[in-house]
Amino acid sequence: MRESLHSPMLRSAGFAQALPAQGLGGLWSSWRCEGPECTGWFHFLSPGPALWSITIHDFIMRGDYIMDVEPPSYLTVTWFKSIAGEEFSPRRRLRPNSVWGQSIGGGPWKGVARGGVPVQSVSIEVTPEFSAQFLDGHYAGRFRDVERAFAGLGAADEFPEMRALLSRLWPRPGDPEHGGLYYEGKVLQAMGLIVERSRRDPAAEGRPVSPADRDRLRDVAGYIDDHCSADLRIGDLARIACMSPTKFKETFKRLNGQTVFRYVQGRRMSRAELLLRQGNLTIEQVGRSVGYTCASRFSALFKREVGMLPSEYRRRLGV
Repeated sequence: MRESLHSPMLRSAGFAQALPAQGLGGLWSSWRCEGPECTGWFHFLSPGPALWSITIHDFIMRGDYIMDVEPPSYLTVTWFKSIAGEEFSPRRRLRPNSVWGQSIGGGPWKGVARGGVPVQSVSIEVTPEFSAQFLDGHYAGRFRDVERAFAGLGAADEFPEMRALLSRLWPRPGDPEHGGLYYEGKVLQAMGLIVERSRRDPAAEGRPVSPADRDRLRDVAGYIDDHCSADLRIGDLARIACMSPTKFKETFKRLNGQTVFRYVQGRRMSRAELLLRQGNLTIEQVGRSVGYTCASRFSALFKREVGMLPSEYRRRLGV
């Protein structure tokens, strides 16, 4: 699964195979990039048969990097140590120190990682076959909607158990070399955490979103994208969606994996990133342009979303 998916992408980005870095053993495949556009590492472990894998990103791109791949079907959970960017469909920001899940396959996956900000993450990826084996062996058919359980992950302030598990896989000099059973145990532990979290959370088992409601909420998301700097009210957005405010908030979160408030904030920060790169506006002016009259609040929210203050963001980009 890993070689066929990652090797062409890595080579096109300027990576070449290298010896494993400190803190990793011989089971890992490591790739290194040293050039004007990219510096850093990419590591992956994928035993045969490749039913699961662990990947580690640790690099920085000088410019924005558009991710446009059509991978095979798999489920993934990722802890981002550092990141600035977003997934395009569904539209959601990738935030530092967050746990993010996805069911990938059946079409292209697209996103962007912002240049100048380190991309540092640890992911566990499993195939549908591995997931089915796990569920049959541990839950005997009592839990099936594992795709929704993965796709429901994405809040920065949730799932500390998963954040702790994945962060401990980050390589550190002097770490002992582990065998395949150790890593498989971590994969099984992650699967168990995700399933049990979903079983404890009634909202994760909500009703499916109808095609008509999906279309209405896509229209609302497009309206938010165009007017994110304005004072958006739940009642007004609910009327656009032809829903009650309660149904609108619940359905929006179920479809997009985040609250309306978090979605609006993410769109504002994406626009702020672009304005900060231009250099012709002060940080206070950028904040006002995306809807924040208080410069200190804008700076605090930007740091939570991007992992650094707007002033540091500009320094990293040389603006």
